[in-house]
Amino acid sequence: MKKFALLGRSVIMSVGLLSSYTITARDNLFSPLPDSKVAEQSLRHFSPYWLVNGIAGNKPQSIVVKGKVRRLNYQLSPSYLPEHAVNNYVSQLEKHGAELLFHCNKDQCGNWDKLQKMVGPLNKLSERNPSLVTAKLTSDTKSMYVSVYATNWKNGMNVQLDVVEVIEEPLDLVEIDSTFLRSNVKQVSYTNQSHKDKKGASDHPMIQRLPGAYIWEYKQFGFKQTPIALGKNLNVEQRKGKVTSIGYHLPRTYSEYEVDANYKAAFEKLGFELQASCSGRECGNEKRFVEKIQSVVYNGNEKSQRYRFYTLKREEGDVHGLVYVIGYKGALWAEVRLIEETALVDDRVEIDLDGLINGIDQNGYVALDGLLFKFDSDEMLPEATPVLNVLTEYLKGNPKGLFYVVGHTDDKGTQQYNSALSERRAKAVVNALVNQHRIPKGQLTAKGMGEFSPVANNSHEQGQKQNRRVELVLRSDNK
Repeated sequence: MKKFALLGRSVIMSVGLLSSYTITARDNLFSPLPDSKVAEQSLRHFSPYWLVNGIAGNKPQSIVVKGKVRRLNYQLSPSYLPEHAVNNYVSQLEKHGAELLFHCNKDQCGNWDKLQKMVGPLNKLSERNPSLVTAKLTSDTKSMYVSVYATNWKNGMNVQLDVVEVIEEPLDLVEIDSTFLRSNVKQVSYTNQSHKDKKGASDHPMIQRLPGAYIWEYKQFGFKQTPIALGKNLNVEQRKGKVTSIGYHLPRTYSEYEVDANYKAAFEKLGFELQASCSGRECGNEKRFVEKIQSVVYNGNEKSQRYRFYTLKREEGDVHGLVYVIGYKGALWAEVRLIEETALVDDRVEIDLDGLINGIDQNGYVALDGLLFKFDSDEMLPEATPVLNVLTEYLKGNPKGLFYVVGHTDDKGTQQYNSALSERRAKAVVNALVNQHRIPKGQLTAKGMGEFSPVANNSHEQGQKQNRRVELVLRSDNK
């Protein structure tokens, strides 16, 4: 007799095809006991079943039978005894010539808890006072195995009825579509999602986005120090220059490998050379790695990470490229960061007090060069402080003068958005002068001109840069 682990029943529960099919009287071997109620039921088209066929050393023994498995669990009133209920099934089995394989009551059944684990009733309310019969029943058309297991408790009784119809394992349930097998591979197609881009954001001219991606985060600095991971141990180093960080949200039909491989091919095509890389757990904890390189994308898990750092050597200044991919089951992101090495323009504060006075006297206005703002924001950068100091000195020396502070933008973005941004920036300058430098509020009026008064061609970056400015304009009236 072959022995099987008591956990066998938990295995059977996960094998085979679960059906929502409801067992009715017509396709059940036995009629139900009077006043019984179906508590649970299940059907497996084909499954192994551990059938108890004896007790050895207080432990149940079993054989494995395979076929179509129907399981019904009944609840009855406490007026029934488990032994009496099972005897009714035994009577019918004997009447139809069944071979009884095993029959036990109470202590004859060995350890009650182990017996329950082997049988695995759909309802495990009690293992007390068990009664069990297993049998083999054969007709002209088929063979089947039956297991009836009953227990009780203070307020009721439970009967687990299992019937296994012996069949060959059905191996014709699925078939290969030969048309699909012969067809060419169809690449996944993507719709353009650029309308979802963050306002004011755009691809870097060197590296375009993957199809279906949109810009989720965007940061650009004329000159900035930015961290990268380099060397065998991916230690943090700094690179300086014009920094453009673009965070893309990608369709999840891309794999992390596919995104990484596409950017690798693109950078290598441009002549970039790989300096450092890591994948998955090689990069370490994802939160620590995101913090290490200060990535603008960060939603994902450790296994999904892909990181590469490239360099393109040029006489006019090296260009570095960083690609970081991260995601999880439902979403995927990639940061592309370009670092264009340039010398720090340390003479941005081109305006001094004499230059400001001359500009106002000769033209009635002066552009406040060096008054810099964060990208797509009305928050001034620290570099703007010296310009505010010069303005303060001039305004306090001309307390009776009235001035407009006028904001301008390039023509990227909508006209409505640009007008609002330019006015917010003008107001930010006025507020700083009034609140931090004690300039009388009535001396200054903020105005936003948006994109409507350019001083250079907006079709190229240099012209756009000149058009993003703030001017101090002398007023001759007192409206």
